[in-house]
Amino acid sequence: MVRSSNLAVHSLTSAAGVGRLAITKKLVLWSVLVLQVGFIGCIWLLQMSRGQESQQRSALEQLGARVNFVATGEVRINPLSGTQCLRQQENVNRYDRDFFQMKPDHRLNETHLPDYNVPAYVDAEMGLSSPALWCYREGTINESLRLNDVDYLMAPPQCRCESGWHGRDCGQPEIIWRALMTSSRTSKRGGSTTPLQLVEASSTSLHRLFYMLELGVWDHLSLELLELQIRALIEVVDYFLIYYVSNGSKERSLESLLGSRTSYTLHRCSSETNCSSSLAYSHFRRQLWQQCGVQMQAQDLLLHGDSGTVYAPAALKFLKYYAKDVLPLKFRLKYNVYGFYWQHPKKTLLNGVISSLGHLHTSAQLDAHRLHRLASSTLGDLNHYGGWNCELCLPPEQIVLLLQSSSHQKLPVRLPNDTRNAHIDANYMQQLIANGVHIDGTTQLLRLREQSEKYFAPEEALLHSSQYGQLLVNLYDVDVLEDLQEED
Repeated sequence: MVRSSNLAVHSLTSAAGVGRLAITKKLVLWSVLVLQVGFIGCIWLLQMSRGQESQQRSALEQLGARVNFVATGEVRINPLSGTQCLRQQENVNRYDRDFFQMKPDHRLNETHLPDYNVPAYVDAEMGLSSPALWCYREGTINESLRLNDVDYLMAPPQCRCESGWHGRDCGQPEIIWRALMTSSRTSKRGGSTTPLQLVEASSTSLHRLFYMLELGVWDHLSLELLELQIRALIEVVDYFLIYYVSNGSKERSLESLLGSRTSYTLHRCSSETNCSSSLAYSHFRRQLWQQCGVQMQAQDLLLHGDSGTVYAPAALKFLKYYAKDVLPLKFRLKYNVYGFYWQHPKKTLLNGVISSLGHLHTSAQLDAHRLHRLASSTLGDLNHYGGWNCELCLPPEQIVLLLQSSSHQKLPVRLPNDTRNAHIDANYMQQLIANGVHIDGTTQLLRLREQSEKYFAPEEALLHSSQYGQLLVNLYDVDVLEDLQEED
């Protein structure tokens, strides 16, 4: 009996030990499971955090490639640096407005029947059942393609180009087309490198265009001409980088000209000695990154110009869409004096340069003079200009102040007479402007008329002639005023 009792106690003790062991195992297993779940949760949280950071970085990078001509979002202004950054649509959205897909006109009636029966396989091969022909809107006559307009035995259908436009998609303006032909002939003869590497335009191949604009001394600036510049390029330039010399608070006037639809960075210099292009460029790079989160890329385009030049927007837009790489290019400009109604007898002037940023420098500096020396090819010729340069396009009183300033004493100026008290005043300047005589007193300018001159003035000036009348009409020419009165 005692033995059986001991066995019973022992078996109960063993069973209790087994139960405790099972419970311990369960606790260990649950602990391991909880640890695994916690570890997986931590990994998931880390991945979520990294994903948000990558999204923020990608959003910041996309901001650098956005077009800034339609205000659709937040505007950040730093009053000290004069920087305005617009969060707006990306460049790719501009493609849908500048290009359209040519669609065949299948609404054929008795007056527009095809000249012959078109086989089904030809219709498919030519893309008429599923059109894939994209046309540049500005250079194309219409957006429909009739079957009669297609020669099925020749090349694939092309867009119907307006006068002065070329290429299969009508995207080459006259000055670009001529520059490409000239470059092709030159490269064949001498084996030189073409200044442009072109690609087919697409919604993903746009480059940003930075316009670095040197205004010089503010007091000698034509605000009318500057406003015309900005209005002509407001839908082409992504960022205006403007620097000038002033000893007063002039930013408010300049900001009102730029308006709310442009992204810009301003740099005001206290004197001409500390207003070099390299210092201004360094300032622009810092401001674009600090204020706008924009990093300038090697494939971006940089245009460097001055306050007296209005560039042809069609040429600049072509480079944004079609140019994979741009070596430094100079512009052949129409050489106007006093206004668009007088032309210098030399007729053209080489000024301004554009290039992909990757060709300009290896550091953060930019030397404008070096940039112009690097430019070996030109956009525009004697009959098709890359823009307009307007010298002394100022009111007579402002021209007098300009001539009296120390920075412009090297200009060839002739006094009205040889007397001791001879001096240049507003009346004398009015006589020169009226008669078309340069300030050197000897150069006779060429008279231009809008009705007979194809490139009389920038299109933006002609569209808003009431605002730019001083640049379009010689207010001091009696004959011109009489003609205007007769027209009225």
